[in-house]
Amino acid sequence: MRRVLLLGLSCALLLAMMGGCSSNPPTSRQVPRFESGACTFKLGQGFVDGQNIRCGFLIVREDRANANSSIVKLAVAILKPSSTTPESDPVIYLSGGPGESPLTDFAPLFTPDGVSYFFGNHDLILFDPRGVGGYSQPSLDCPELRESTYSALDQNLTPDQYDALYRTAMLQCHARLIKAGINLSLFTTYTSAADVHDLIQALGYQQVNLYGGSYGTRLALEVMRDFPQHIRSVVLDSTLPPQVDLFTSVPDSAMRSFETLFNACDANATCNHNYPHLQSTFYALADTLNAHPLTLQGVVDPFTNRSYTVLLNGWRFVDLFFLSLYDTSMLAQLPADIYAAHSGNTAALTSLYNAEMFTEDAISRGMWYAVECNDDAPFVSSQDVDIAEQAFAPPIRAADLFNLQTRLGICQFWNVKAAAAGEQQPVVSAIPTLILEGEYDPITPPANGNLAAQTLSHSDVLLFPGTGHGVDFGPSSCPKNIVLAFLATPTRRPDSSCIASLSEPAFT
Repeated sequence: MRRVLLLGLSCALLLAMMGGCSSNPPTSRQVPRFESGACTFKLGQGFVDGQNIRCGFLIVREDRANANSSIVKLAVAILKPSSTTPESDPVIYLSGGPGESPLTDFAPLFTPDGVSYFFGNHDLILFDPRGVGGYSQPSLDCPELRESTYSALDQNLTPDQYDALYRTAMLQCHARLIKAGINLSLFTTYTSAADVHDLIQALGYQQVNLYGGSYGTRLALEVMRDFPQHIRSVVLDSTLPPQVDLFTSVPDSAMRSFETLFNACDANATCNHNYPHLQSTFYALADTLNAHPLTLQGVVDPFTNRSYTVLLNGWRFVDLFFLSLYDTSMLAQLPADIYAAHSGNTAALTSLYNAEMFTEDAISRGMWYAVECNDDAPFVSSQDVDIAEQAFAPPIRAADLFNLQTRLGICQFWNVKAAAAGEQQPVVSAIPTLILEGEYDPITPPANGNLAAQTLSHSDVLLFPGTGHGVDFGPSSCPKNIVLAFLATPTRRPDSSCIASLSEPAFT
């Protein structure tokens, strides 16, 4: 996902009214500082700029070690709950990707009641991290990539041809960013963690709660490691701990999720009857579609409303299936979608493509590489990735899922510094932490939560059956109620008995 009335008012009252106060407010020339401004993104229903939502920019140095460094402006929004007297400790949402824009993707979806529904009586702070091409400046977005790959959607490219197209577009994006004078080595998990710390101080909060989703959990853990002093509690939703390398963990994580779905369908009488031998059907279908692609007409990018024709070959189908496993609401229909593709039914696949595929491309890909080429790529080799990819079943391996070798190769010319060795170590903390994991999550498996918890002495790990990636924002109210109880009293283990009422997907 995606901020002084009168001398003598208490700090707590000012926090409740304006989202923060400080005994030493920064001057307009100090860096870091917060500058209030108009909300330039689409506001959710019920929000009025300057009344129950406050916007502006956190101003920081691109390079904190250089007083003459360029300025980075992080777009910030403080959303008030429906309550007129919110708590003094807000929830800061740390987004995924890396490269996701909460102000573009999430802020317009929230109403004041929605803030209360998910976060109780707490303000919600959304911000576009440094490098994200939503509203923060500078942007590390790569429109070259979208333009290049979208223009080829109606072509039956092999994985190698697609990877060559992808690499060329990223070379063009890299050259443009370097020409603009951007130091890509300064857009990292650690610098973003320092930004979060500066944001807390610039707004004058004494305590905050962190909510990390997906990659945002890695960022939250880095804040816990380096800047713990103002953190009251932390929620990690779909965890990516720093000791897990994304380049080598993806194959095993994806295959675990595929097999979870196949096994669940086999064990369900209705699903097994309607869609027998789902696993072998899926693998055979990937090969068939490579030889005889399906044509999807009227595929629409929801961010631009542009319509495309998509030639759905085998590797694109595998990629679509992988991304669909993220979405809890889609799990029940995936066996039917596999059989729809098997029978040549393009209507169901067009709907699935519209729902899932363009979301992945909405992130700022230059920011993704700045982070991943710092966090993960320096610590693995091409041979390590080759070995990891042996976890894929052969048809999926041939699909070049996640094009890991290509992404690792791009890091060679992205040319950013490697993260400090300590940043790959487990985070040790006693901050109260609630860890949420989804059974079907294809990218951050439940084992990640258990791994993170080993060094978090006041943590609880909860596994949610029938759930994908992003546990709290799925269709069930169970995780939301647990999070609300945790935010109310982080030092007390929340009642998680509602998990027993959750079940496997209701396969159609």
